[in-house]
Amino acid sequence: MELKNLRTFQTVVDQGSYQRAAEYLGYTQSTITFQIQQLEEELGVPLFERVGRKMALTEAGERVLPQARELLLAADRLVEQGRDNRTPTGTLRVDIAETLLCYRMQPVIRAFRDRAPQVRLIIHSSNCVDMAENVRTGAFDLCLGYDINWKREILEIRTIGDCELLLLASPDFGQMDLTAPGGYRPASRITGGTGSIFHLLLDKYVRELEIELDTTLELWSIEGIKQCVMSGLGFTYLPRFVVEEELADGRLVEMEAPISGASIPALCAWRKGRWVTPAMELFSDLLRENLSAGGE
Repeated sequence: MELKNLRTFQTVVDQGSYQRAAEYLGYTQSTITFQIQQLEEELGVPLFERVGRKMALTEAGERVLPQARELLLAADRLVEQGRDNRTPTGTLRVDIAETLLCYRMQPVIRAFRDRAPQVRLIIHSSNCVDMAENVRTGAFDLCLGYDINWKREILEIRTIGDCELLLLASPDFGQMDLTAPGGYRPASRITGGTGSIFHLLLDKYVRELEIELDTTLELWSIEGIKQCVMSGLGFTYLPRFVVEEELADGRLVEMEAPISGASIPALCAWRKGRWVTPAMELFSDLLRENLSAGGE
């Protein structure tokens, strides 16, 4: 069985199509098709099926993928062991929560590029529910986010800092009482959706106090959430480091509530038992150096 065919199979899955896999690997699309056909013939099962205009994994493909990733990791490890030093090479895939990616990761990425110029770094942003599964299946090497039922028996988890959360509103809404239980409040809760830990924590607080609100607005952009809150559409729950500028110039204010000022840990995780590549080790070390110092 050719390792290059397994690598092509993995790349098609990661890139989402034969065409993008061909561009990524520097092959023609016909070469990608041929290599996948070779692999399917060797395994005796179809790996992909067409769903509309997209290629999706078959059930057999879903079973083969984790094993293919393990074989490729083992091959990469052999190559690394044959080197004279621990200079990181290869590809590193990291899944990062949007708040951390947009507001805390630039120094980490810059330092990583300086110290590991031979590594192809792929950054992706998922919600925290999905990223643990992405790491478990091998789609990503590392994930960086906040714990939403991350399973310690499956994942190796490292705390890299603490994150202070604030209940936030525009100055006009800032005096609204969200501490007294029960009753109606003429405001909307604005969050990043049910896959967001900030949404889950805020939803739990509102439900426990049996507070009735106008609506819930779910947006998939932190900047969109901030703009809606600053325009007076409602309130939200976000890390302090996301809103430091808006707090400083008065566009946002912290609301009084027991949950405002609470802390949660920011975590880095990878699948337990897998080989930690030099690139993974370097990236994880840089996370601790840069994020722990900042308190987030």
